[in-house]
Amino acid sequence: MTIKTAKTAKTETVKTYDDVVSASKEGVEKFVATGKENVEKVVKLGTEAAEKVMSYNRQRVDAAVKAYDELTGFNKQTVEAVVSAGNVTVKGIESLNAEVLAFAKHQIEDSIAATKAVFGAKTLQEVFEVQQDFAKATFDAYMAETTKIGELTAKFAQDAFAPINAQVQAAVERAVKPLAA
Repeated sequence: MTIKTAKTAKTETVKTYDDVVSASKEGVEKFVATGKENVEKVVKLGTEAAEKVMSYNRQRVDAAVKAYDELTGFNKQTVEAVVSAGNVTVKGIESLNAEVLAFAKHQIEDSIAATKAVFGAKTLQEVFEVQQDFAKATFDAYMAETTKIGELTAKFAQDAFAPINAQVQAAVERAVKPLAA
């Protein structure tokens, strides 16, 4: 059996108080350390999430800018193709007009020559022969000229649509490319 003196009880009380303060201090330190760790984790996760969002947004903006640049470039190419087709069409029409005018001039000259031959004919038989030869030559010339104009028209139409066809092909390839990926 131990008898406690007042001095011994006071020492035990101090130890108990020091133990409580120390334990409380340790608890507070653990609480602060845990809180600090949790705050650091939350800040780290928040920073990572913000960086991911910023990176994703940057990628989307870059993709939008690229798409816009491609679209404006494509539109510019389309306008250039239409202008090129228009230039080819104008040149083709000029070529056709020159051909038709040359043919008309040649036909007028042949008509004048045939008229002179008819007036120079001595007999009715000669008039019929000149007229028949002129009609046959004129028909053959018209047929040849019609064929020539048809070929010229087909060629210049093909040449005029070549830039537009190339642009349509590019558009189809651009539309199909994402589907293939």
